[in-house]
Amino acid sequence: MKNTKFVLISLLFAPFLVLAQSPQVTLPSAGLTPESPFYFLDRLGENLRQFFTFNPETKAKLQIEFAGERIAEIKVIVEEKGIDAKGLAIAQALLQSNVAYAADIVSKEKISGKDVSALAKTLNDEFDARDKLLEQTFKDAKAQLKAQRKEIKTNLLAEVRRVGDTAQIAILEAQLKDIDGQIDALGEKKDQLKNSLQNEQEKIEDEMSEADQKNEEIEQKEEQEAEAEEAAEAVEAEEPEEVDEPEEVEKQQEADEKDNEKDNSQNSNSSNQGDQNNTKTEDNE
Repeated sequence: MKNTKFVLISLLFAPFLVLAQSPQVTLPSAGLTPESPFYFLDRLGENLRQFFTFNPETKAKLQIEFAGERIAEIKVIVEEKGIDAKGLAIAQALLQSNVAYAADIVSKEKISGKDVSALAKTLNDEFDARDKLLEQTFKDAKAQLKAQRKEIKTNLLAEVRRVGDTAQIAILEAQLKDIDGQIDALGEKKDQLKNSLQNEQEKIEDEMSEADQKNEEIEQKEEQEAEAEEAAEAVEAEEPEEVDEPEEVEKQQEADEKDNEKDNSQNSNSSNQGDQNNTKTEDNE
Protein backbone atom coordinates (compact mmCIF):
# COMPACT_ATOMS: atom_id res chain seq x y z
CA MET A 1 0.00 0.00 0.00
CA LYS A 2 2.84 2.36 0.88
CA ASN A 3 4.53 1.60 -2.45
CA THR A 4 1.30 2.37 -4.28
CA LYS A 5 1.01 5.75 -2.54
CA PHE A 6 4.61 6.54 -3.38
CA VAL A 7 4.05 5.77 -7.05
CA LEU A 8 0.90 7.92 -7.16
CA ILE A 9 2.67 10.83 -5.50
CA SER A 10 5.61 10.49 -7.91
CA LEU A 11 3.30 10.51 -10.92
CA LEU A 12 1.46 13.52 -9.54
CA PHE A 13 4.62 15.64 -9.21
CA ALA A 14 6.48 14.26 -12.25
CA PRO A 15 5.23 16.96 -14.68
CA PHE A 16 6.42 19.70 -12.29
CA LEU A 17 9.82 18.07 -11.97
CA VAL A 18 10.18 17.92 -15.75
CA LEU A 19 9.21 21.57 -16.11
CA ALA A 20 11.70 22.52 -13.42
CA GLN A 21 14.52 20.72 -15.19
CA SER A 22 13.74 21.79 -18.74
CA PRO A 23 11.16 24.60 -19.18
CA GLN A 24 8.88 23.97 -22.13
CA VAL A 25 8.05 27.27 -23.78
CA THR A 26 5.65 27.96 -26.62
CA LEU A 27 5.26 31.21 -28.47
CA PRO A 28 2.29 33.37 -27.46
CA SER A 29 -0.15 34.70 -30.01
CA ALA A 30 1.52 37.48 -31.96
CA GLY A 31 -1.58 39.67 -31.83
CA LEU A 32 -0.85 43.02 -33.41
CA THR A 33 2.46 43.29 -35.24
CA PRO A 34 4.53 46.38 -36.12
CA GLU A 35 2.92 46.22 -39.56
CA SER A 36 -0.40 47.26 -37.98
CA PRO A 37 -1.27 50.96 -37.54
CA PHE A 38 -2.70 50.03 -34.11
CA TYR A 39 0.50 48.42 -32.87
CA PHE A 40 1.02 51.34 -30.48
CA LEU A 41 -1.92 50.01 -28.43
CA ASP A 42 -0.07 46.75 -27.91
CA ARG A 43 3.06 48.63 -26.82
CA LEU A 44 1.00 50.85 -24.51
CA GLY A 45 -0.37 47.80 -22.73
CA GLU A 46 3.14 46.43 -22.20
CA ASN A 47 4.41 49.76 -20.88
CA LEU A 48 1.56 49.91 -18.37
CA ARG A 49 2.29 46.38 -17.13
CA GLN A 50 5.94 47.31 -16.80
CA PHE A 51 5.14 50.55 -14.97
CA PHE A 52 2.98 48.83 -12.36
CA THR A 53 5.48 46.02 -11.75
CA PHE A 54 7.66 47.12 -8.85
CA ASN A 55 9.59 43.98 -7.97
CA PRO A 56 12.87 44.01 -9.97
CA GLU A 57 12.98 40.22 -10.36
CA THR A 58 9.41 40.11 -11.65
CA LYS A 59 10.13 43.04 -13.95
CA ALA A 60 13.16 41.24 -15.41
CA LYS A 61 11.08 38.10 -16.07
CA LEU A 62 8.44 40.32 -17.66
CA GLN A 63 11.03 41.45 -20.22
CA ILE A 64 11.69 37.83 -21.22
CA GLU A 65 7.94 37.37 -21.63
CA PHE A 66 7.83 40.41 -23.89
CA ALA A 67 10.79 38.96 -25.80
CA GLY A 68 8.66 35.89 -26.54
CA GLU A 69 5.96 38.15 -27.99
CA ARG A 70 8.54 39.89 -30.19
CA ILE A 71 9.67 36.50 -31.50
CA ALA A 72 6.05 35.58 -32.26
CA GLU A 73 5.70 38.85 -34.18
CA ILE A 74 8.91 38.13 -36.13
CA LYS A 75 7.58 34.69 -37.03
CA VAL A 76 4.31 36.11 -38.40
CA ILE A 77 6.05 38.91 -40.32
CA VAL A 78 8.61 36.60 -41.94
CA GLU A 79 5.96 34.05 -42.93
CA GLU A 80 3.34 36.51 -44.20
CA LYS A 81 5.25 39.62 -45.31
CA GLY A 82 8.72 38.32 -46.13
CA ILE A 83 12.21 39.28 -45.09
CA ASP A 84 11.96 42.82 -46.54
CA ALA A 85 8.93 43.83 -44.43
CA LYS A 86 9.38 47.17 -42.64
CA GLY A 87 7.94 45.85 -39.38
CA LEU A 88 10.65 43.21 -39.07
CA ALA A 89 13.33 45.74 -38.13
CA ILE A 90 11.02 47.23 -35.48
CA ALA A 91 10.31 43.84 -33.91
CA GLN A 92 14.02 42.97 -33.92
CA ALA A 93 14.97 46.26 -32.23
CA LEU A 94 12.32 45.79 -29.55
CA LEU A 95 13.45 42.21 -28.95
CA GLN A 96 17.00 43.36 -28.37
CA SER A 97 15.72 46.12 -26.08
CA ASN A 98 13.76 43.61 -23.97
CA VAL A 99 16.79 41.39 -23.41
CA ALA A 100 19.05 44.39 -22.75
CA TYR A 101 16.62 45.73 -20.14
CA ALA A 102 16.52 42.34 -18.36
CA ALA A 103 20.33 42.27 -18.31
CA ASP A 104 20.41 45.84 -16.94
CA ILE A 105 18.06 44.91 -14.08
CA VAL A 106 20.29 41.96 -13.12
CA SER A 107 23.34 44.22 -13.16
CA LYS A 108 21.71 46.86 -10.95
CA GLU A 109 20.50 44.22 -8.49
CA LYS A 110 24.04 42.88 -8.18
CA ILE A 111 25.43 46.38 -7.60
CA SER A 112 22.92 46.84 -4.77
CA GLY A 113 24.51 43.84 -3.06
CA LYS A 114 22.02 41.09 -3.87
CA ASP A 115 22.92 37.57 -4.99
CA VAL A 116 21.56 37.45 -8.54
CA SER A 117 23.02 34.10 -9.66
CA ALA A 118 19.66 32.26 -9.34
CA LEU A 119 17.78 35.05 -11.15
CA ALA A 120 20.38 35.13 -13.92
CA LYS A 121 20.07 31.35 -14.34
CA THR A 122 16.27 31.55 -14.57
CA LEU A 123 16.32 34.39 -17.09
CA ASN A 124 18.98 32.67 -19.19
CA ASP A 125 17.08 29.37 -19.30
CA GLU A 126 13.81 31.04 -20.22
CA PHE A 127 15.39 33.12 -22.93
CA ASP A 128 17.31 30.10 -24.29
CA ALA A 129 14.00 28.30 -24.81
CA ARG A 130 12.56 31.27 -26.68
CA ASP A 131 15.77 31.76 -28.65
CA LYS A 132 15.44 28.21 -30.00
CA LEU A 133 11.96 29.10 -31.25
CA LEU A 134 13.45 32.14 -32.99
CA GLU A 135 16.08 29.92 -34.60
CA GLN A 136 13.36 27.53 -35.76
CA THR A 137 11.41 30.44 -37.26
CA PHE A 138 14.29 31.36 -39.58
CA LYS A 139 14.95 27.69 -40.35
CA ASP A 140 11.32 27.12 -41.38
CA ALA A 141 11.31 30.24 -43.55
CA LYS A 142 14.50 29.09 -45.30
CA ALA A 143 13.05 25.62 -45.89
CA GLN A 144 9.94 27.17 -47.42
CA LEU A 145 12.00 29.30 -49.82
CA LYS A 146 14.08 26.28 -50.83
CA ALA A 147 10.92 24.30 -51.53
CA GLN A 148 9.67 27.09 -53.80
CA ARG A 149 12.99 27.19 -55.63
CA LYS A 150 12.99 23.43 -56.13
CA GLU A 151 9.44 23.47 -57.50
CA ILE A 152 10.32 26.19 -60.02
CA LYS A 153 13.64 24.64 -61.03
CA THR A 154 12.72 20.97 -61.34
CA ASN A 155 9.18 21.25 -62.63
CA LEU A 156 8.11 24.60 -64.09
CA LEU A 157 11.44 25.66 -65.59
CA ALA A 158 12.15 22.21 -67.03
CA GLU A 159 8.75 22.18 -68.74
CA VAL A 160 9.00 25.63 -70.33
CA ARG A 161 12.51 24.83 -71.55
CA ARG A 162 11.17 21.67 -73.12
CA VAL A 163 8.55 23.58 -75.09
CA GLY A 164 10.99 26.43 -75.81
CA ASP A 165 8.97 29.29 -74.24
CA THR A 166 11.80 31.84 -73.96
CA ALA A 167 9.63 34.56 -72.38
CA GLN A 168 8.45 32.28 -69.58
CA ILE A 169 12.00 30.98 -69.09
CA ALA A 170 13.20 34.52 -68.40
CA ILE A 171 10.38 35.09 -65.88
CA LEU A 172 11.11 31.86 -63.97
CA GLU A 173 14.86 32.49 -63.95
CA ALA A 174 14.20 35.96 -62.49
CA GLN A 175 12.04 34.35 -59.80
CA LEU A 176 14.85 31.91 -58.95
CA LYS A 177 17.30 34.79 -58.63
CA ASP A 178 14.89 36.63 -56.33
CA ILE A 179 14.42 33.56 -54.11
CA ASP A 180 18.18 33.08 -53.85
CA GLY A 181 18.47 36.71 -52.76
CA GLN A 182 15.79 36.20 -50.11
CA ILE A 183 17.59 33.11 -48.76
CA ASP A 184 20.84 35.07 -48.45
CA ALA A 185 19.07 38.01 -46.80
CA LEU A 186 17.34 35.65 -44.39
CA GLY A 187 20.68 34.22 -43.29
CA GLU A 188 22.14 37.70 -42.83
CA LYS A 189 19.16 38.85 -40.76
CA LYS A 190 19.38 35.77 -38.55
CA ASP A 191 23.11 36.20 -37.94
CA GLN A 192 22.73 39.92 -37.27
CA LEU A 193 19.95 39.38 -34.74
CA LYS A 194 21.72 36.44 -33.12
CA ASN A 195 24.90 38.46 -32.60
CA SER A 196 23.08 41.44 -31.11
CA LEU A 197 21.12 39.23 -28.70
CA GLN A 198 24.18 37.23 -27.78
CA ASN A 199 25.96 40.33 -26.46
CA GLU A 200 23.07 41.08 -24.10
CA GLN A 201 22.57 37.47 -23.09
CA GLU A 202 26.23 37.11 -22.18
CA LYS A 203 25.79 39.90 -19.63
CA ILE A 204 23.16 37.74 -17.93
CA GLU A 205 25.28 34.60 -18.18
CA ASP A 206 28.21 36.40 -16.51
CA GLU A 207 26.11 36.76 -13.35
CA MET A 208 25.35 33.04 -13.12
CA SER A 209 27.28 30.78 -10.75
CA GLU A 210 30.50 29.21 -12.05
CA ALA A 211 28.88 25.76 -12.17
CA ASP A 212 25.93 27.09 -14.19
CA GLN A 213 28.30 28.90 -16.54
CA LYS A 214 30.25 25.70 -17.21
CA ASN A 215 27.03 23.81 -17.89
CA GLU A 216 25.94 26.58 -20.24
CA GLU A 217 29.23 26.35 -22.15
CA ILE A 218 28.81 22.58 -22.52
CA GLU A 219 25.23 23.00 -23.77
CA GLN A 220 26.27 25.67 -26.27
CA LYS A 221 29.08 23.48 -27.58
CA GLU A 222 26.72 20.52 -28.01
CA GLU A 223 24.19 22.72 -29.82
CA GLN A 224 26.87 24.06 -32.17
CA GLU A 225 28.05 20.53 -32.98
CA ALA A 226 24.46 19.43 -33.59
CA GLU A 227 23.83 22.42 -35.88
CA ALA A 228 27.03 21.73 -37.84
CA GLU A 229 26.07 18.08 -38.25
CA GLU A 230 22.55 19.00 -39.31
CA ALA A 231 23.88 21.50 -41.85
CA ALA A 232 26.26 18.90 -43.30
CA GLU A 233 23.43 16.37 -43.62
CA ALA A 234 21.25 18.98 -45.32
CA VAL A 235 23.97 19.69 -47.90
CA GLU A 236 24.42 15.98 -48.60
CA ALA A 237 20.68 15.40 -48.89
CA GLU A 238 20.12 18.36 -51.21
CA GLU A 239 19.72 17.23 -54.81
CA PRO A 240 22.18 18.66 -57.34
CA GLU A 241 20.71 21.67 -59.04
CA GLU A 242 22.89 21.77 -62.11
CA VAL A 243 21.16 19.02 -64.10
CA ASP A 244 18.86 21.39 -65.93
CA GLU A 245 21.21 24.29 -66.56
CA PRO A 246 20.81 25.95 -69.97
CA GLU A 247 24.44 25.31 -70.89
CA GLU A 248 24.09 21.55 -70.47
CA VAL A 249 20.82 21.56 -72.39
CA GLU A 250 22.51 23.43 -75.26
CA LYS A 251 25.41 20.97 -75.31
CA GLN A 252 22.99 18.07 -75.49
CA GLN A 253 21.08 19.76 -78.30
CA GLU A 254 24.31 20.36 -80.22
CA ALA A 255 25.29 16.72 -79.80
CA ASP A 256 21.87 15.59 -81.04
CA GLU A 257 22.11 17.90 -84.05
CA LYS A 258 25.54 16.53 -84.94
CA ASP A 259 24.24 12.98 -84.71
CA ASN A 260 21.32 13.89 -86.96
CA GLU A 261 23.65 15.55 -89.47
CA LYS A 262 25.87 12.48 -89.48
CA ASP A 263 22.90 10.19 -90.04
CA ASN A 264 21.60 12.40 -92.85
CA SER A 265 25.05 12.45 -94.44
CA GLN A 266 25.31 8.67 -94.32
CA ASN A 267 21.82 8.31 -95.76
CA SER A 268 22.70 10.76 -98.51
CA ASN A 269 25.90 8.88 -99.36
CA SER A 270 24.02 5.61 -99.45
CA SER A 271 21.44 7.13 -101.74
CA ASN A 272 24.10 8.55 -104.09
CA GLN A 273 25.91 5.21 -104.16
CA GLY A 274 22.66 3.51 -105.06
CA ASP A 275 22.00 5.95 -107.90
CA GLN A 276 25.51 5.37 -109.26
CA ASN A 277 25.03 1.61 -109.22
CA ASN A 278 21.72 1.94 -111.04
CA THR A 279 23.37 4.15 -113.67
CA LYS A 280 26.14 1.64 -114.24
CA THR A 281 23.61 -1.16 -114.61
CA GLU A 282 21.64 0.79 -117.18
CA ASP A 283 24.86 1.58 -119.13
CA ASN A 284 25.83 -2.10 -119.23
CA GLU A 285 22.43 -3.06 -120.54
